[in-house]
Amino acid sequence: PRPRTLFFFFLFKTIMLSALRPACSRLAPRLAPRLPQSRSMGGSTAEAAELMHKWKKISLYVALPATALLSLVNLGIHFTGDHHHYTDEEYVPGKGGVDLPTHVRIRTKPYPWSCPDCNLFHAPCWKKCREQKAASA
Repeated sequence: PRPRTLFFFFLFKTIMLSALRPACSRLAPRLAPRLPQSRSMGGSTAEAAELMHKWKKISLYVALPATALLSLVNLGIHFTGDHHHYTDEEYVPGKGGVDLPTHVRIRTKPYPWSCPDCNLFHAPCWKKCREQKAASA
């Protein structure tokens, strides 16, 4: 029954569209708003071309060099090593090493898994915790 229903639907649609097409083609020009032939941007074509060249120059001579300069500064900061990468030993609390900034270790309660002092993805801490559990068992 479904293919037959689809067939009759498309047949009905085709008949209705062919019947309504002449009426729609006569009414459409009357109902559609009249659009102006030219775009009203408030300026001439010469002014638009002048503005386009101005922004092209600003992009090429200001934005592109500024981007390149800031990229070089960023690479210089990255490769000089002025920043500090914390090693795994420094993350062990109370075991010495450098004092970590306060924003690195803000935690007021233990983690809810078997090693409560280890972050979820801190593998060396998990390894030490498992070794301590195996030694104590």
